[in-house]
Formats: sequence, structure tokens, C-alpha cells
Amino acid sequence: MAVAWDGSRVAARAVSDAWPFLTRAKAISVLCVTDEKALPHGDVGKRLADYLGKHDGNATVSNIVTAGRPIAEALQLHALSAGAGLMVMGGFGHSRMRDFVLGGATSGILRDLRMPAFISH
Repeated sequence: MAVAWDGSRVAARAVSDAWPFLTRAKAISVLCVTDEKALPHGDVGKRLADYLGKHDGNATVSNIVTAGRPIAEALQLHALSAGAGLMVMGGFGHSRMRDFVLGGATSGILRDLRMPAFISH
């Protein structure tokens, strides 16, 4: 299982909503895209992995650099290469205007779905 994590409110909500799945996962990969936007803390992924570990989750952190690819593609390719069968992510965390102008990870995932995704808002 993979969790797309940026420390935002919508990402935290997604983790909470997906909790029944996360507690049953054999391994969880916390995916943090580091070159798309400033993350609230440098260790935001480690903090989630530590929290999941306190609840018997086997979590590791992967910091992802998109290298010019769309964020949705980078997340899904990394999740698939890590062997994840489901990606948990917060959805539509930006204003509609920002998503319309710049695009967003949620829209990108829905346009090019490569794996099962649990999207929560």
C-alpha cells in the first residue's frame, strides 16, 4: 500500500478515512514529492511513518523527485514499483481556480489511473 503524503489537511483526512485498510497492510510506502511544492516540515514523511509504526504499521518513506513528469505519473510509477496494490491520497486540496490553471495531482490520477486509488476529501 502507498500513501501520497504532503502533510496537508486533505492528506491527513485520507489517512484517517483509509485507516481500516492501512491497519491491515503488510507494508506501507509513504510517498513524498519533494520538488512540486514546499512541504510544511522537512521530515513530514518520517513523521507519518513513525506514527504508523506506533500502530503496528510497517512504513517506509520514499522522497520522490518528479524530474519533469506530472506528479500523478510520478506517484503512481513509484507506488507500482514499490509493489503497492492501493494508493491512498487526499483529493482536491487546492482551489478550483488553481487546479484549472495549473492542474493537480487528483485530476492527473483520475485522467490516467494506473492502479486502484483511495481518494478522500
